[in-house]
Amino acid sequence: MIDTKDIIRAADAIAARKAVMRTKKFLVGFDGFVDEIIHAVATRKNNHEYQRIETITEFAGRIASAAGKSANIELVPVLEKLGGNGPLMAMAAAGMGAQVTCIGMLGYPELHPVFKPLKSICKVVSVGIPGHTDALEFHDGKLMLGKLNTIKDMCWQRLLEVVGEPVMRELFFLSDMVACTNWTMLTEMEEIIENMIRMVPEGCKVKFFFDLADPEKRSRSDLARVLDQIQALNRKTEVILGLNLREAEQVSEVLGIKEKPEESVKGVEATAIRMRENLGISGVVVHAIKYAGACIGKDSAGIEGPYCPSPKLSTGAGDHFNGGFCGGIMADLSVLDALYSGVGASGWYVRNGRSPTSEDIVGLLRGWGAGTLKD
Repeated sequence: MIDTKDIIRAADAIAARKAVMRTKKFLVGFDGFVDEIIHAVATRKNNHEYQRIETITEFAGRIASAAGKSANIELVPVLEKLGGNGPLMAMAAAGMGAQVTCIGMLGYPELHPVFKPLKSICKVVSVGIPGHTDALEFHDGKLMLGKLNTIKDMCWQRLLEVVGEPVMRELFFLSDMVACTNWTMLTEMEEIIENMIRMVPEGCKVKFFFDLADPEKRSRSDLARVLDQIQALNRKTEVILGLNLREAEQVSEVLGIKEKPEESVKGVEATAIRMRENLGISGVVVHAIKYAGACIGKDSAGIEGPYCPSPKLSTGAGDHFNGGFCGGIMADLSVLDALYSGVGASGWYVRNGRSPTSEDIVGLLRGWGAGTLKD
């Protein structure tokens, strides 16, 4: 059951830490995509009106019915926007007031036009040309069809060529938190992490956050190896692993955890606790469509989020949750309040189709707590 008083209390706590948030430095990397938001057409009325395919199940049925035959499914581009786990997470954290640097594949030698909103609120460091994602959106989820293009060229050597190790060290160690995103698509991320481990001194005060980004297409041995790297980095500093429910299932399998992650308040919290204890790292946060749970050290919590059945935009919701949650952790909020910061950021984003400010997050939470939040 949703505790409305707790939601309003969390909103007040987030508002009270706004000044602290402005002092925090956040480095986010290392991907970058141009996201093309697309609707699949079920029926077309005329040149301007159509009925979209509303669910992934319906879309899958249309595809399955074409087996042994053929099908023509119309795709309608709705919006072109900045994408990539890193840039989207950076937008969320910057909206909360943090001093954010985003490094990634954002256009080279010139910044790609879709990343101009990012440059307006963050420091951007681009080292290459972005990839492209066809994001087919449905009411019950999305299908991200990625075209890697040059995104696969992101590697440590490229960072040294464009940025240089002295500047990379400065970016790392002047930050309060460093987020490493999209390990799945950045196939050379292993070398980048190894160099992070090399550079990080024992007892480093910089926190690290990892978002693996749907590792299903990577081998079990690859996933086991990056988890070993995360553990090695955690021996020098605090590391938090962020997962959605599907990713939590995949990581649990590799770790040999028998209990399957459950989509409930208690389920996501229990999953975060089990995985943190199994990995022996500082923290794990797990977010599902309706719930979120985390365990940082001995502090754990699980909450139900402000679910939106008809999102205006869902591509990037998880990244906004991560940005809101990490913002809460940097602002020294409790795990519970950081979770509310995360679901507040993603809840605002899916309803409005843009990144929220700290005031937007607080306003959404207060409206939710008062029972006036609209879907």
